[in-house]
Amino acid sequence: MRATFTRATTLAENVEIPAGWFVISHRWMPETADRRRAHGRWFRIGSAHCALFRVLRFSPNLKGSPAQSSGDIVIDWGAWLDLHDRVEDVDTPIELEISPARWWHWPRLAVSHPDPSMRLAGYIAVVSLILGIVSLIVSFK
Repeated sequence: MRATFTRATTLAENVEIPAGWFVISHRWMPETADRRRAHGRWFRIGSAHCALFRVLRFSPNLKGSPAQSSGDIVIDWGAWLDLHDRVEDVDTPIELEISPARWWHWPRLAVSHPDPSMRLAGYIAVVSLILGIVSLIVSFK
């Protein structure tokens, strides 16, 4: 889905989203089965400046739909800054393309989480995978 999004600060009073998640309106996926499959999965969020990865969640409290081609998004501040290329004025809406993460994105998923402890675990996992592949290659020679 490609649309113009405005950052909403929270879903509702006293409701926080976990680090690494983003929230959009449930109207972006009208079919309940599609929403259930997509909820909790990694998605690529791309702007003209960069792309990052977050886990999808839906909320009926946010505005937006494919018919309007615009809506609200709840996302962490660091990601919003990155999507705007860290310019001064980040209060303006931005055009984003949201798509499911593909299998070749998995190494980048592991090292792009906003929580430092999760990033460290991701780096260790990627290094372990590379060392395992290298050891297999060396053992066959």
